[in-house]
Amino acid sequence: MAKRISRRSLLAAGAGAAGVSAVSWPLELLAQSTGASRPLLTVRTAADFDLVDPAHRRGPTDGNVMRVVFQRLMTYKPNSSELELDAAAELKQSSPTTIDFKLKPGLMFTDGFGEMTADDVKFSFERIGLPPAAGAKESTYKGDWLHLVGVEVKSKYEGRIVLKQPRANIYDVVIADGSGCIVSKKAVEQRGVEFGLKPVGSGPYQVVSLDKQKGAVLKRNPEYKGARRGNFDEINVRVITDPKTTDLALRAGELDFAILSPAQAEPMRGVAGLNVSIQPSMAYVWLGMNMEKAPLTDIRVRQAIRLGLDVDQMLLAGYNGKVGRLNTALPPPVMGHWKEAPAYKRNVAEAKALLAAAGQSNLKLRLTLLNNPEFQNMALVARALLAEVGVTVEVDAQPGGTYWSSGKGDTGKNLELYISRFNAKFDPNFVLQWFTPDQIGNWNWSRWNSPEFDTLFKAANSEIDVAKRRQMVVDMQKEMDKTSAYVWLTNEASALVHKGWLKPASVPGWGDWQYADFSAS
Repeated sequence: MAKRISRRSLLAAGAGAAGVSAVSWPLELLAQSTGASRPLLTVRTAADFDLVDPAHRRGPTDGNVMRVVFQRLMTYKPNSSELELDAAAELKQSSPTTIDFKLKPGLMFTDGFGEMTADDVKFSFERIGLPPAAGAKESTYKGDWLHLVGVEVKSKYEGRIVLKQPRANIYDVVIADGSGCIVSKKAVEQRGVEFGLKPVGSGPYQVVSLDKQKGAVLKRNPEYKGARRGNFDEINVRVITDPKTTDLALRAGELDFAILSPAQAEPMRGVAGLNVSIQPSMAYVWLGMNMEKAPLTDIRVRQAIRLGLDVDQMLLAGYNGKVGRLNTALPPPVMGHWKEAPAYKRNVAEAKALLAAAGQSNLKLRLTLLNNPEFQNMALVARALLAEVGVTVEVDAQPGGTYWSSGKGDTGKNLELYISRFNAKFDPNFVLQWFTPDQIGNWNWSRWNSPEFDTLFKAANSEIDVAKRRQMVVDMQKEMDKTSAYVWLTNEASALVHKGWLKPASVPGWGDWQYADFSAS
């Protein structure tokens, strides 16, 4: 058995452990105690929790805790795109559509729910990828397990994942990521909807308390059998939505780690005991339009809005010019990034002519956004720019708890304009999955229903030939551009602010964190 796994080899064994360090210990004590257990790490998350449940998670806040609570068949190595085995003792691609696995024996779920078996793997994957039982809620992430036929259980520890078609990204964004987390079947069935607030896993940490608006307390799992056990007895994940409050908490020593925008982090350069570093982000930010909401149903209106905006001015206001412009959905590092995507320039005269041709005058629209400073500043500029072409914009800045529901379900039908931000991964299908027709009412807030896009998306998900897949991905972005419903803004950049002795650990992209692998620098 090979020692490492890559996208090519598909096989791996072993696990690496990384040391981590405490929150408020003096440096001289840290130097004397390398390898010893540290008491506490406190990190900030900017968004509320929803559910720490692989099938019903909402975003990175939930996902970052899932990463240390649940095991997967394989996982990312710290700060690396390489994969290594986790719960699996063996993992083999036995054919283009079948993957055989054998679990390590003795992996125990917390709270007395017993040993992990192949039945738990079957339940975990099918719960996301197959139609739910009567009365059960369908998983938001069902697309991750696209083409799943099911999981065959061969023995207590052995099973086979069966697909209808090959999957180009099955290891990177499914098996080794959130939708590959293995839950206790017994715990889910027993706890029901409460499972997401009282999750049961077999990872290095367990959730001992969770408040959606305040945060979570994680403590070391004494039953954990893996090598990457972490080096903190406790990890506190604090929800702090306000950047100014985050700034004060960092300066006061109440936080060990936080992500801020470059502009927000700049004043902390030179603060004793804190490090500030700017990292390229994999997030993508855009202004979108609801294509089902009149008069945005008329492409001429959407084209007018796109031509009435000046992306560079918006970024200058939102990010002080410290981030680059984005002209298409996929960030540059992602395979299939459309390098030749048009960078639309503002044209007031043409925008006015398009509105006139559409029979629109004194048009009034609502722009919904998260109430963070970057988005609010961009929205104010957008409002001023669109006023010059004859569109009056009402800026509706909402807190996270209401914003992230504003484009969903029946509420989403009334959305007009919105600014949104999603985290990306290195796989193009992961980035683009939120724009498929079956995401209408969920994450497809523009309510774009394109059979052409959907056909390309499904084909690219199964295409193993890299060149063919890349062209499909570019063609998908071209289809998005034709709608005029998306004004791409930026990939942003992440400012990591943390104690000088702390070295964070991330899944590549600086958006998904590996709390158990934070280490002393």
